[in-house]
Amino acid sequence: MKNIRLNYWNNFYSKKISSNKINFPSQFSMFTLSNDIKKNLLIEFGCGNGRDAYYMSRYYKRVIGYDSSEFVIKKNISIFKGIKNLKFVNRNIIKKYDLNYLKKYQKTIYARFFIHTLKNDEIDIFIKILSFLLKKNEKIFLEYRTHLDIKTKKTFKKHFRNYLDPKKIINLFKKENIENIYSNSSYGYALFGNEDPHIARQIFVKK
Repeated sequence: MKNIRLNYWNNFYSKKISSNKINFPSQFSMFTLSNDIKKNLLIEFGCGNGRDAYYMSRYYKRVIGYDSSEFVIKKNISIFKGIKNLKFVNRNIIKKYDLNYLKKYQKTIYARFFIHTLKNDEIDIFIKILSFLLKKNEKIFLEYRTHLDIKTKKTFKKHFRNYLDPKKIINLFKKENIENIYSNSSYGYALFGNEDPHIARQIFVKK
């Protein structure tokens, strides 16, 4: 990602994040829990303020949250210190970074409101990274804004958003031998104040 976006997110989190644990999880984290049987290692890309990583750490043996914002990762490390199975890492995952050490673990990939923060070429790179990282039958859980969300009301109007067509995302994963096993899109999935975005929820599995 370009520095302008990194600077934006560092500034955003410096103003919005509190110093307390956020105890309420997203709807999507509960959806993931109900559809993932083997709760070993959960890797979250775009963990933000850490609320879902924190919640999931109660159910998974180990949780790693990645985010490109240095500010939010430092804040998460401070807020959630003492939780031994929860780790936060500051990395721009789209840039070259060695994830090879994670391949040996049985893992689940979780990315809520992350993939739509990427440009098209970055999405291609991200999917290739996931294909490399995953072993056969390991799952990916995605939630993101769709192309039908362009005109809905936005609370944070300056966020960069790449409004995505779920069918096109399925095809991109298919090219990397990752099969879509669940896909649905709707309003009502991510209510926030007066905002009701049009959201896609998808589950993929490495073949």
